[in-house]
Amino acid sequence: MIMFQGSLLLGQTIEFNQQLLLQNQSSILRNITVNNDSLVISGEIGADASGLQGVFILTCDTLGNLGKIKIFKDPKNVDHILLNGSNSILYDNEKLAFSGEILWKSDNYFITYNSKTGDTYYKEYSAPFLVRFTESLLELSGAFYVVGYIQTQNFDLDIFLQKIDSTGNKIWEKTYGIPSKDETGRAVIIEDDGLTIMISESFDDTPNIKNDTRYWIRFMHVDTSGAIVRDWREEVTGHEGWSGTLVKYGNDYIYSTNLLGEEYGLGYFQAGQVVRRDKDFNLIWRKPYGEPDNYFNGLGDMIISADSNLLITGQILDESQKYILQRILKICPDGDMIWELRDTGLILNNGESLNFMEGIAASSCNSVYAVGYTYKSEGFYEGLLLKIHGDGCIDTLCTTTDIEEVVQLKENKIHIYPNPAHSELQIRFSDEVHLPVHLWIYDMYGRRLISVLMNQYATTIDISGLPQGLYHVVSEHQGLIISSETMVKIK
Repeated sequence: MIMFQGSLLLGQTIEFNQQLLLQNQSSILRNITVNNDSLVISGEIGADASGLQGVFILTCDTLGNLGKIKIFKDPKNVDHILLNGSNSILYDNEKLAFSGEILWKSDNYFITYNSKTGDTYYKEYSAPFLVRFTESLLELSGAFYVVGYIQTQNFDLDIFLQKIDSTGNKIWEKTYGIPSKDETGRAVIIEDDGLTIMISESFDDTPNIKNDTRYWIRFMHVDTSGAIVRDWREEVTGHEGWSGTLVKYGNDYIYSTNLLGEEYGLGYFQAGQVVRRDKDFNLIWRKPYGEPDNYFNGLGDMIISADSNLLITGQILDESQKYILQRILKICPDGDMIWELRDTGLILNNGESLNFMEGIAASSCNSVYAVGYTYKSEGFYEGLLLKIHGDGCIDTLCTTTDIEEVVQLKENKIHIYPNPAHSELQIRFSDEVHLPVHLWIYDMYGRRLISVLMNQYATTIDISGLPQGLYHVVSEHQGLIISSETMVKIK
């Protein structure tokens, strides 16, 4: 069942806006990725006739027409399985892997699914934790890494990291933290042949005042054995917050945070902001995105678009305080806003609307897809699926240069061929480009797979080891993006 609802738009155009109600059960959309001409969406589905929740994977085309739907439940039919986090699923053509938690047992699970053969592998992992949440799933050198956080028997929150081999066997699991602080593992990226985990860490500078605990950001890098290689803590300025999503932009880190109302004894609110730091974690900029200022403004997932800007999901309370609007933002790497979309979602009988946005993806032609969910009734949600025209209503591109001139400038600076490519990729820069040039190839999940330092204007890159699919080829000189091109790898 797909339902349609009118929209409230600010500066952008929605090509379609759909509510998804799967099998007449509560439906929450969590993650989305683009695979050629189709979308792969994951999420949670509400209680069935036996009273248990599960997770689902569905496909649809770029017009929003639904394709196959696969629902996963606890094989023993005794507990809920959930799918939290912004990066809890991996998709590679026909193969799919995802991880989440089992509600009452506080175990976690790992599932692989082959969409072509229908083969499913399901494995549960138990440990003596009171609570366990899974936030991210990454693959590195043939192994899977599950990142999240747990609550210990002392009611302390610690970072949780688990390594699983390609057949689902647990290699090890570790927790990181100290009893005097709460530490939660959130977003994670692959770099330097290891994992960099963004952590929310609590501190309490006035322990006699109730509900004043604030959170700051930590970046912890671990190798494939789980050993800590480096650990950095954010400076405390009063502007830090609960960690959101992390991306690597060239050598810089860009991440989102949300201030929480409990930090200041003001009740529940969020205040979304984005932060950029260099490779040594020096602050480049920190900007809030919450106009008008109000007590509910949160940011969700964040990715790098094909044109080297940032796409972010979120939600915000409108001025009338009747609507918590779904929200999509596109901002420049210097933090300036390019465009923003706000939409009402499902309007309730009392004239109000409550929405939460989660995952986001973009195609090579700059169309933007976002997923989330909207409140329908007590404990019951409908999924939200939006397609946004990537270049509609753009007034500026953070420069006085017209968009056409920017595109032409990039085309004149770099030539990538063949495209599609099989085993080798030729890269050639014009002599207008200053050397050396850092060149990286990212997959659609933002994982850096190939890194090349070019001291000459032409080179050949071996891509034979990459799976077929879409990739972003990003080049940079001294921290400035030269170009971002989409490359198709074929067999």
